[in-house]
Amino acid sequence: MTNFTNTTKKLHKLADACPFDFRGLIASLPNDDDGFLGHGADLSTNTLLHAYRCGAFPWFNEGDPIYWWSPLTRCIIYPKTFKPSKSLVRVVKKQTWTLSVNHDFNNVMDACSQPRNHSNQTWITKSMKDAYQDLHKLGIAVSIEIWENTPNQSALIGGLYGINLGGLFCGESMFHKKTDASKVAFWGLMRICQNYGIQLIDCQLENPHLIRLGATLISRREFLTQSKPLTVKENCGIYNTKISLPVTDLITSI
Repeated sequence: MTNFTNTTKKLHKLADACPFDFRGLIASLPNDDDGFLGHGADLSTNTLLHAYRCGAFPWFNEGDPIYWWSPLTRCIIYPKTFKPSKSLVRVVKKQTWTLSVNHDFNNVMDACSQPRNHSNQTWITKSMKDAYQDLHKLGIAVSIEIWENTPNQSALIGGLYGINLGGLFCGESMFHKKTDASKVAFWGLMRICQNYGIQLIDCQLENPHLIRLGATLISRREFLTQSKPLTVKENCGIYNTKISLPVTDLITSI
């Protein structure tokens, strides 16, 4: 069983060792900024944990410096308010897929890093993969997988990953190889967060897919006000928990 209190204290101890002042950079931004904090620093565990704790995240392409962001408007979702659409419920009812947590983090990241139809670039670079895999080994980076079951094997067809800091989950990316698989993974995340005491999901940047799933927009100021106490909240979090269950169980409970 995960010791949530010890894990939360450990991650904050690591974050405290970061020498970069992300909180000061965010406080110095004007009220009409684009959320760009600057470039530099590194992707060490200490730096990443401190950045997320302060409301910042890295986002850059291969060959670029490490760019850091804290958007003026934040896309978020409250797990307790999530309601799957009727069409998604119908999809889940007829599927034999399996949902798992923390069973195949590396392959989820690899799948998320594949270029999308509208671009040949990816921001999930090798250095990002290495950094987040280190976080996963500590139980802080979490993956959710959707598997299609056949008589001979199970195939990874969808999933997502993100960072868990106490009562806050910072979503990073999702993918699907079968229609609706990423939506089912997202629903799984909502139910797991409800059951493990996570009150706020940071979706970072708005996109139509997230809005259709129930995400909303709040100001950076409001996001920082809400997220700061959640990152130090104890006795909650997914961390290195492992789960595996039929997706049809989402209709009842996890």
